[in-house]
Amino acid sequence: MNTLEDRIRDAYQAAGRTVQPQTLRRTAPRVAAGSARRPRRLNALIPVAAAVAVLAVIGASVALPRLLTGSASPAGAAGKPGISAHYPPFQVIVTRAGTGSRLLVRTPAGHVDSTLAPPRGATWGYVTATGNPQKFIVATSPNGRAQWNPFRLYTLTLSARGAVTHLTPLAVGTVSVQLGWLAADADGGVIAFSGDQSNGAFVVGAVIGNQVKQWSVSDRQAFIGNVSVTSAGNKIAFTTQYNGPGFHFAAMVLATDSAPGPLLTRAKTVGSYDYPRKDEYMFSVAISPDGTWVYVATRPILPVGATLPTTLIAYNASRKGAPVTIATWTGGEPSVLPIGDLLFAWMYGLPSSFSAPSPASTAYLINPATRTKTAVRLPGLASGQYGLLAW
Repeated sequence: MNTLEDRIRDAYQAAGRTVQPQTLRRTAPRVAAGSARRPRRLNALIPVAAAVAVLAVIGASVALPRLLTGSASPAGAAGKPGISAHYPPFQVIVTRAGTGSRLLVRTPAGHVDSTLAPPRGATWGYVTATGNPQKFIVATSPNGRAQWNPFRLYTLTLSARGAVTHLTPLAVGTVSVQLGWLAADADGGVIAFSGDQSNGAFVVGAVIGNQVKQWSVSDRQAFIGNVSVTSAGNKIAFTTQYNGPGFHFAAMVLATDSAPGPLLTRAKTVGSYDYPRKDEYMFSVAISPDGTWVYVATRPILPVGATLPTTLIAYNASRKGAPVTIATWTGGEPSVLPIGDLLFAWMYGLPSSFSAPSPASTAYLINPATRTKTAVRLPGLASGQYGLLAW
């Protein structure tokens, strides 16, 4: 199985061979006045998009419970305020160092309460939170060098002190998809995922009890990014990039009660644009708890290594209309998820080495209603790199 470092290098090399900065129209993101997978065989026709998908996956997926109350520390505190004690007491982190992985349970301040090795013969994959701060969903895949691996899901249960009390495999068993992204609804009864099948098709799916539903699209037609699910588990939002002349990005919504079948036929487009007419890529998507709004983090990718602006936009999921600009910021790879009616955006820069410690990162708590954001600080890791973080 290719390492994440290999995928990053291959994606950037492919992008550098086929896309030159002088061929792309550079424009600053427009902010409306007063507005508030595995990345596998990289398609030679869309190398830059493949690079973006790789970075979005390894940059970090920050998942948070959706039915929470509380606020960040006052913005006037010295430096970047920490996370308020009213937020969930534990973070579950998948860390990677070389070819190994481990799972950490820690407090928001960075104190590690427990660690957990993956099941024998497996490696930790993705982790996502539920509405219960002591219940998480984690995924594993076989620990090997195969180019394609299925995944298995577990419920991770913590004690009030952060100790791992149970790691329970879900009754659905092994899912024959190479996992690309994971999200859970408020009670963990609906688990959304994206990834690809062994035949090369991309899928968006849902695990509902013992049932696995999948909607697919040929990799010749489109590339699927990350997913987000409503609190009730009735709708899944996802991003896609269509293949063909140029690049076409779309944010889409899929009803989980729809019949399995062609993904792009079953899903509804809530917002889209062409690149480079709009000089930004879709990095991450989040759907509001009730499914009314779909939030998309967009950002340029060139020049590589530069500190680039991210723009968070909102599409109304029920009617067509121009997107609303919610917030902007700079630095790191953006991952955005809902916390009740708020949004949490975690930035994570491309690491210089997979053996170096991970530095502290800056995150933002965003209120879409007021279009305001508060910077907060998340601790780094003493060793290894962030793979995924759920909170």
